[in-house]
Amino acid sequence: MLNLIYLVIAGIFIGLLGGMFGFGGSSISTPILRIFFLTPPFLALASPLPMTLVSSSIALKRYQDEKLVDWKMVEKMLLVVLPGSFIGAYATKYISGKILMLLTAAFLLYIAVRLMFSEKRRKMEKRVWVILLAGFVIGLLSGLLANGGGILMVPILLILGMSIKKAIGTSVAMVLFAAIPSILVHWYLGHIDWLITLGLTIGAIPGAYLGAWITVNADKKKLRRIYGLFLLLFSIYFAIFELFGG
Repeated sequence: MLNLIYLVIAGIFIGLLGGMFGFGGSSISTPILRIFFLTPPFLALASPLPMTLVSSSIALKRYQDEKLVDWKMVEKMLLVVLPGSFIGAYATKYISGKILMLLTAAFLLYIAVRLMFSEKRRKMEKRVWVILLAGFVIGLLSGLLANGGGILMVPILLILGMSIKKAIGTSVAMVLFAAIPSILVHWYLGHIDWLITLGLTIGAIPGAYLGAWITVNADKKKLRRIYGLFLLLFSIYFAIFELFGG
């Protein structure tokens, strides 16, 4: 019972960050489960994924009400994110993923620095092949890392030229759908502990709502810098965890 209460508290924190910054799954929760709950690696990786369906749905309602979801972008990317996610999730059966995770941390560090020190926003990239390629890579990596894709989706959308709030809102929509194949595959592989999922989900419900509310009402420039700072700290933490704690 005490363990469940701690999981709920962790879920509130994870839901808050997910609602604010548009990611889901195991980006934050896997290290938390590994460090504080001593959860076995694959269970820590995949057990938070079903929570994504609930937390993303709650946050998405808020972003949709504010018209901060680009559904045309969602439709295009999902065509390749979903099969990429399925392939990536199944590939965890054969790939350790440590090097891949370190490369992901390096990519996030680059985006963080760019967001914090650059005021320029490029023109929105609308070439279909660029969007499809970006979507497939995001799907593949999200399946491999069981993170729902949002931690990669927002930076990619920013690079393509989308505004920070719309990138986060659009990411929440894509995370909601992209998580489904990963959940099914990891469930089939026996990587989900449903008690962990339950505790995290209970906490993520109020956390996701509050996180989305904060982002919707935040100043765009300040939000861009806050998101950049978050990515900077997260990428460093992610790299250290993979090198010394994984």
